[in-house]
Amino acid sequence: MQPMPVLARLRGARGLSQRKLAQLADLTMETVSDIERGATRKPYPSTIRKLAAALEMDFDELATLLTEEPDEAAS
Repeated sequence: MQPMPVLARLRGARGLSQRKLAQLADLTMETVSDIERGATRKPYPSTIRKLAAALEMDFDELATLLTEEPDEAAS
């Protein structure tokens, strides 16, 4: 079984649905879903900034988590 994507873990830890995170970040639910599924390989910095604010996280920390390679995240 593959590990849960970073954004899904962070969102779940805060008790947020994809819809609620999308609303808080002023993004579409499709964008949140694409990032969680890995369909969006490296999100735009403006998207990461919005997600970081919605998740009450540091931009640099979230950017690192979302842009590292899958095998790097697993180690």
